[in-house]
Amino acid sequence: MDTNFSSNISGTILNHQWNKLHDWYEGDGEHIRFIGRFLAPLTAYWLVGGFFMIVDTFKPNFLTKYKVQPDEEVTMPRLLGALRVVLINHIISVPVVLLFHWIEIWRGCDMGRDLPSIPRFLIDALGIVLCEEIAFYYSHRLLHHPRLYKHIHKKHHEWTAPCSITAIYCHPVEQIFSNLIPVYLGPLVTGCHTSVQMVWFFIGLVETCFSHSGYHLPFCPPPEFHDFHHMKFVNNFGAIGLLDRLHNTDNLFKNSVYSKRRRLLLRFTPILELYPEDREKKTK
Repeated sequence: MDTNFSSNISGTILNHQWNKLHDWYEGDGEHIRFIGRFLAPLTAYWLVGGFFMIVDTFKPNFLTKYKVQPDEEVTMPRLLGALRVVLINHIISVPVVLLFHWIEIWRGCDMGRDLPSIPRFLIDALGIVLCEEIAFYYSHRLLHHPRLYKHIHKKHHEWTAPCSITAIYCHPVEQIFSNLIPVYLGPLVTGCHTSVQMVWFFIGLVETCFSHSGYHLPFCPPPEFHDFHHMKFVNNFGAIGLLDRLHNTDNLFKNSVYSKRRRLLLRFTPILELYPEDREKKTK
């Protein structure tokens, strides 16, 4: 199939709007990529994180029934403390984002006026996801080494029942090497178009915020995989579970009720009611 033809079928309107964006920036693709790498993840993070902050603050019954650890409550003082760490990590992220922007310019990543074809988009997206899974899994598992855990990663695990904004509640070293680099590595390796990168940043941060949210809402990404990691500390080191399955570091998870609950909820009955079981003890 001609990839250009494939792109023209579904992408004409989008491509026209993308060209209007380029015209607005006077054809400066580097500027668009620079703005997009900040705007896309920040928008995703605070849309989802802000929503769950409101939920955890006011605790409406019609939503709290979807908590995956219902006995754990998020208190306002603790939430505000986490928020301070999160804002610091946002500031720390700026020089790393700038560094990757300059490297991508040097590498020659696609910053052009034409959107990629659908096959090209999908190939690059797959490459990005695999790069992130590899980099995140091994960096995250390394941070669980006893010599590193107590100095760095233990801060993130102060939340055994995480809430959405704690996705980047962590030590600055972890923020750089286990959060930022795995996310930015894929676009750098694939050399993908700016639009692919922006979609990746947005969807990736939305999924990350949901996985830390502590809520399994209908028609939303299920949080059980990473929530289980916060409960047990010893399983589920990856983002999508591919390398956990390869290394058998999901053995406890896949034999638990939480594995059964890791599915898209297509009804309004809480997942704990659909797959009930005595709550497992938290172990450290």
